[in-house]
Amino acid sequence: MRKLFTLALFGVVCTAMARNIIVTGNVVDSKTNEGIDFATVQIMKGDSMVAGTTTKTDGGFSLEAPAGNYEMRISYVSYKSIKQNLKLVENLDSMKLGALKMESSDISLHTAVVTATAARVEQKGDTTQFNASAYRVPEGSTLEALIEQLPGVEVSDDGTITWNGKTVSEFLINGKDFFKGDTKIAMKNLPTELISKIKAYDKQSEYTEQTGIDDGEETTVLDLTTKKELNESWITNLDLAYGTHDRYAERFFGTRFTDNSRVTAFGSANNTGDRGFGGGGPRFRGGGRSGQVSSQMAGLDFNWQNGKKAREDGRLEVGGNIRYYHSSTDLQSESNSETFLTSGSNSSFANSRSRTLSGSTSVNTSLMLKWNPDSMSNFNFRPSYSFSKSNSHGTTLSATFNDNPYDIDNMQNPLDSVFRDNMQATTPIDLITVNSNLRHSMSESKSHNISGSMMYIRRFGNKGRNISLRATGSYQTSQSTSFSLSQITYFQDPSITEPQIVNQYNDDPTKNYSYSIRGGYAEPLGNNWFAQINYNFSYQYNDRSRSLYDLSSYYSSFAEAVQMFGIVPTDADILDAYLDERNSQYATYKYYKHRASIGVRYNTKEIRFNASVEFNPQKTVLDYTRPAQLDTTVTRHVFYVSPRVRFRYNFTQTGRIDIDYRGSASQPSMTDLLDITDDSDPLNISKGNPNLKPSWTNSLRAMFNNYNPDRQQGMMAAITAKQTSNSISNAMIYDEATGVRTVTPRNINGEWSARGDFMFNTGLGEEKTFTISTFTNASYNNNVGYVSTSNAAGSQKNTTRVLNLNERLNIGYRASWFNIGLNGSFNYQHSRSKLQENANLDTYTFAYGANANFNFDWGMSISTDLSMNSRRGYTDDAMNTNEFIWNIQISQSFLKNKNATISLQYFDILNQQSNISRTINAQMRQDAWTNAINSYGMIHFIYKLNIFGGKMVDQKNNSNRPMRAPMMMMMGGARGGHF
Repeated sequence: MRKLFTLALFGVVCTAMARNIIVTGNVVDSKTNEGIDFATVQIMKGDSMVAGTTTKTDGGFSLEAPAGNYEMRISYVSYKSIKQNLKLVENLDSMKLGALKMESSDISLHTAVVTATAARVEQKGDTTQFNASAYRVPEGSTLEALIEQLPGVEVSDDGTITWNGKTVSEFLINGKDFFKGDTKIAMKNLPTELISKIKAYDKQSEYTEQTGIDDGEETTVLDLTTKKELNESWITNLDLAYGTHDRYAERFFGTRFTDNSRVTAFGSANNTGDRGFGGGGPRFRGGGRSGQVSSQMAGLDFNWQNGKKAREDGRLEVGGNIRYYHSSTDLQSESNSETFLTSGSNSSFANSRSRTLSGSTSVNTSLMLKWNPDSMSNFNFRPSYSFSKSNSHGTTLSATFNDNPYDIDNMQNPLDSVFRDNMQATTPIDLITVNSNLRHSMSESKSHNISGSMMYIRRFGNKGRNISLRATGSYQTSQSTSFSLSQITYFQDPSITEPQIVNQYNDDPTKNYSYSIRGGYAEPLGNNWFAQINYNFSYQYNDRSRSLYDLSSYYSSFAEAVQMFGIVPTDADILDAYLDERNSQYATYKYYKHRASIGVRYNTKEIRFNASVEFNPQKTVLDYTRPAQLDTTVTRHVFYVSPRVRFRYNFTQTGRIDIDYRGSASQPSMTDLLDITDDSDPLNISKGNPNLKPSWTNSLRAMFNNYNPDRQQGMMAAITAKQTSNSISNAMIYDEATGVRTVTPRNINGEWSARGDFMFNTGLGEEKTFTISTFTNASYNNNVGYVSTSNAAGSQKNTTRVLNLNERLNIGYRASWFNIGLNGSFNYQHSRSKLQENANLDTYTFAYGANANFNFDWGMSISTDLSMNSRRGYTDDAMNTNEFIWNIQISQSFLKNKNATISLQYFDILNQQSNISRTINAQMRQDAWTNAINSYGMIHFIYKLNIFGGKMVDQKNNSNRPMRAPMMMMMGGARGGHF
C-alpha cells in the first residue's frame, strides 16, 4: 500500500511540475480581417480535447496545454473549419499564432436560417450585444425602428436614447466615429439592412484609452457593426414618398466601406416629424413627435487610416464630418397644473394654451487626426466649428385659479370660459379665477462657436508607464433678441381694477472663451497594480449682458402695442429712455479651476479595480452691474474633494458584476448668491440668496450581467441610488390674491432617489424560434421643496414621494417567412404629498398589442402592429383615454433583382393617438398635451443600387451564403425607405 501511495504521489508531483505553454492567436475573416467572435478553438490529442475556448469580440483567444504534438481545430458557422498541426516544445513559455484567417463556406445555410434564430441579446465581457437579424423591421426601415425594439433601450419623445437608464451620447460604426455627438442622423437615415450587430457599452475617453489613466469621463455608446459582406461595396438608397394631408418624405443615403476607410453621404427632407414605423409593440411614448414638424438635413462623414495597427510606428487616421440641419415647427400645447401650498391652504391651479411657430438652422463641421510619430507615442487633434440661428413667435393664454376648475359642473375647458367674449355677466369660474394672462412672444438668435483639442501621449516600455499632455480651447459669440407683450387681469385683488400691460424688448449678447491644460503620469507598481496622477487647469471667461427695455408706456393701448409688436424705436436716445435699469444686468464671469487627482488601479483578466481622489480648488470672479440695484465685484474661493471607486468582477467570459461609486460637489451660481430681485415677469419674481451652500451628491450603481449562449438566455439586474445634501430648491411664496409667485433658492436636505432595473430574455424550443423578453423598472423619488403663502408665518417643507413601476413584456415567434409578436407594457405612478393630502395622485398607463411581418417569395411583404393604449388617473377627464392604434405597411418589390419597391403605409388608421404626459415634483404636478403628426398615409418609391466589391449575399433564396463578386453591379432588395 505504501508503494502504491508513493507511486501515486510521485505521479501527482510530476504532473504538477509539468509546465503548461500559453497559446494565443486571433481568428479573423480572410476577406475583411475583422475578428470573429465566439468561434470555437480546440487543441486535440486524437479524439480527446486537451483544451478549448471560444474567441472574444476581437477574435482573440488564449489556451494552455503541456508540451506535445497536437491538432488545432477552429470552427464557426458559415466558415470553413481550420485544422492544423500544433507542436509545443518544452522550452517555450508561450506560442503566438498570430492571425488565423477563416474563409467563408460555400455551403448554403438556407436550412439553418429557416429552422434557427439568432440570439437576440448576448453578453460579452462589458459589452451587451444585440443581433440585428433577430429583430424584424418593416421593409425600408431606418435604424430608429430597430433601436426601439432592443431590450433595455428607451427612446423619448425628443429623441433622447437611454440604455439601462444611461443616456447614449453617440453612435459608432465598426468602432469609429459616425457624425460624432449627433445621434439623430444615424437614427433617421441609416438603413437597418447594413447592420449585423449593435453593441452597447461604456466607452472610455481617448485619454484613458491611450494612457490607462482613468479620468472618469466614459460615455455610453451604441456601436454598430456592419455586415461583413458589404465590405468594399457602395450601398445607396433613394426613397421618395407622398401622402395624405400633403405629407412628403425624401431621403438619399450612400456609403462605402473598405478595410481602412468609410465615406457616407445623406440628405433628407420631410414634413412627417421624422416618424418611423412602430413594429415593436406599444411603447406608450405619447404618440408621435411633438408639433407639426418639417425638416431638411444633409451631411458627409468620412474616416480613413493607412492600414497600420493601433500602436504601430507611423499609423495615421483622419476623419471628419459636415452636417446641415433646418427645421420648422408648429407647436400647440395645453396643460393643467396644481401647485402644492402649505398645510391648511388650497392648492393653486393653473391652465395654459399656447401656439408657437419656430424655425432653426445649423451647420456643424469637425475634423479628427490621429498619428503615431513612433510606436511609443500618439498625437490626437480635433478642431470643430458650428453656426446656428433660430427664431420663434407665439401666443399663450393662461389663467390661475384658487380651486380646481374641473370641479365646476359641465366644465370642459376653463380657458374658454375665462377668455369668453361676454365678460359682463359673472360666471362660476370668475369666483375662483385669480389672474389671466394673454401673452405674445417673439425671439431671434445667432451663434458661432469654434473649438479644438490636442493630446500627446508618450509611453515608456510596455508595463503601463506613460506621460500625457492635453490642451483644449474654445471661443463662442452669440446675439439674441426677444419681445414679450402681456395683458394681465387680476380677479381677486380689489385694488387692481385695470389690466396690467407689460411690453418688453430684450437685447442679450454674449461672448465666451476658455482653455485648459492637462497632464498625467502612470507608474506600474507590480503585481498588476498601477498608480496614476493627473492635473488639469482650466480658465473660462463669460461676458453676458441683458439690456431690458420696458415699452409698456410707449404705446397708448394694448391694441396698438399688438399692431406694432416686434418693432422698436429707431432713435437710440428714445430707446435708451425706456431702459429698465432695475432688471437689466451686465455680468463678466472669470473661472479659474484646478483639478488634481491621485489614484490606484488593479487589472487582471477577472478583476478591474480603480480608486481615486480628486482635489478641486476653484476661484470665481464676478463683475456684476444691475444699474438700479447693485454694482459689485464678488470673488469666491471653494475647495472640495471628490472620491470615486469602481470595481468589476468577470466571473465568466459572459458574466460580470460592476459597482461604481462617485461623490461630487455642485456650486450655486454666482448670481444666485447676490442679494437682488428680478421682477421683469410680474407674475414670477425671483430673488437671490447670499447664504447658499454647495450641494454634495453621492451616487452608487451596481449591475449584474450574465449570458448563457447555449440557451440564448440573458439577464441583467441593476440598482442605482442617489442622495443629495444641501440640494438647492426654489422656496416659493404664493400670493393668493394676485397669483404672483416669488421664488428664492434655498438649501434643503432630504433629496434622494433609487432605481432598479431587471431584464431577462431567452429563446425557447430546440431551434429557439420562440423568444420571451421582459424589462422591469422601478424607481422611487423623494422630492423636497419649500412652499408658503403670502400670509403664512414662514415656509413649510414639503415632501413628495413618487413611485414609478414599469413593465414591458414581449413574446415572439419567428419562422422563415414570417414573425409574429405579442407585447404589453404597464406604468403605474404613485405620488404622495406631505402637505396636501388631496394632491395625492395615482396614474396608470397600460398598453397591449401584437405585431407581425410577412415576407413572400414573389417580393411582397406585409408589416402591421396593433395596440390598445389606455390612461387613467388624470385630473382632466379628456386625458383618461383608450386609444386603439393600428399601423400597416404593404410593400412589393419589382424590376430585375427586385431593385425597386412600391410601399403603401398608413399610421394610426383609426386616428386615435394623442400626446399626453405627466410631471411631478415636490412643488407641483402638471398634465400636458401637445399636437403631433399621428394619422396619415403615404406611398413610397424606393430604389436601391449596390455595387459590390467583395462578398455578396444571395438575396434570391435569402441564404447567408457568401459569394465572390469582384466589382459586380447588383440591384438589391429594396430597403432603406422612410420607415
